[in-house]
Amino acid sequence: MHVKAFIFDLDGTLIDSVEAHIRSWAYALRKLGFSVNEEKLKPLIGLSGKDILTKLYGQEILKYYINIRKLKDRAFLHELSRGGVQLFPGVIKLLKILKNHGMRIAIASSTPNYLLMHICDYLGISDYVDLIVGGDEVSRGKPYPDLFIRTIKLLGIKAKEVAIVGDTIYDVKPANEVGAISILVNNIIGDNEVKPKYHFRYIHSMIGWVLSWNV
Repeated sequence: MHVKAFIFDLDGTLIDSVEAHIRSWAYALRKLGFSVNEEKLKPLIGLSGKDILTKLYGQEILKYYINIRKLKDRAFLHELSRGGVQLFPGVIKLLKILKNHGMRIAIASSTPNYLLMHICDYLGISDYVDLIVGGDEVSRGKPYPDLFIRTIKLLGIKAKEVAIVGDTIYDVKPANEVGAISILVNNIIGDNEVKPKYHFRYIHSMIGWVLSWNV
């Protein structure tokens, strides 16, 4: 493996937070009088907040985006503080092993940077992460490759030297487009979906794979 860095998505990849995001979006939207279908909301988690809302309600809802976002972020931080968001098993061990192998580690997520830093600090993974890039740093969110392009540029290495780890097609598709090594975790591969280079049913399964490298 000629890899120098790993870029991880956060939600659904390193942390078990998808349900907390659904509850937080639903709370914010209902607070402002919008009806919410949580089943339609769930497959959109991983996209930017604006893309989630426009896919559900159309462009008109963006006039309320700032207020929705404030309520949603407040609700999510409450979820975090009450234990509704947790690291997946094996995440700390995996990050430690990667650092011991000399890997640089970045997090690139649709979540805004100010929340990312707080979440990483709160869950105790900041010390293993060299770079955090939030969805508010690019004009187009996933599945466009802009977030990963920016992260790779900031890391200062070639895309082919980077492994990008995520839990949805919104991570695999742009990872493939930029020429990185795509890794799907915590999910299954759909018949009609873009295929990752590697697939691990659970993120902790990556540990044995990394330990098998000849470095």
